Amino acid sequence: MNDEYKCEKCNKSFECYDALRRHVGRIHKINSTVFYVETHLNGVWPTCKCGCDKKVLWSKQLKGFRDYVAGHQSRIKNNWGHNPAAIAHSSETRRRQFDNGERTVWNDGLTIEDQRVKINIERSKQSINSNPDELKRRSDLMSKNRQNGIIPTLYGASSSQWKGGVSEINIIARNMKRLYDEWKYPILVRDGFKCVECGSSKRLHIHHDKEKFCEVVEKHMPDQVLITDFELKKSIAEKIVDYHITNKVSGITLCGDCHEKYHPSLNFD
Repeated sequence: MNDEYKCEKCNKSFECYDALRRHVGRIHKINSTVFYVETHLNGVWPTCKCGCDKKVLWSKQLKGFRDYVAGHQSRIKNNWGHNPAAIAHSSETRRRQFDNGERTVWNDGLTIEDQRVKINIERSKQSINSNPDELKRRSDLMSKNRQNGIIPTLYGASSSQWKGGVSEINIIARNMKRLYDEWKYPILVRDGFKCVECGSSKRLHIHHDKEKFCEVVEKHMPDQVLITDFELKKSIAEKIVDYHITNKVSGITLCGDCHEKYHPSLNFD
């Protein structure tokens, strides 16, 4: 008998490894694959070569361990995923399918009342909004795609945020002398030409503290009308000013620094 094939559990010797393997499986209830790892690999089980650290399975066809966990080979050997031309072609196909209606967004028209939308929002808050690195990665990718033209920057009526020229009407109304004389100035006088929060008398603004300016503008915008005529824009702006004066829209005096606390995304310089 060859001591090389000696069972460490009961010291019994065998003529070959296969006889020893069958013995430990039948008598000591040790799985053949586990026994192979212990005797040939010093107890170190092979793991997936993709780097996921998951244990791979034994293959009878290969007469050895597989290189990858099922499905993980594509993480390394993925010709499509590493082919810029294929990726660009796929993106173009998807855009065309969305344009002609062949493909649709699954949540189009759904609100948070739909359980699937609610779940997605909660997952997004947990996995994305709470991860500064992921937010920065997405922001950088968006900027890069806009710069190289993959994501077009849309202006005016082409933009999804277009409301018929609201921003221009907003500017016209804010700059009207009558708005200052009959609405802003009386508030400044009432507050003693000082910020009501810090007492500063520099860079004074009038802040809409109840009904927001954008809400007033929305009330006077025609529904579903594309406004291109300047005289019409001016007429709407005058109605916005009239509304401020007639309804005594609530406002308070704030310095530029305090005003920025309410509108951090705006530039008051």
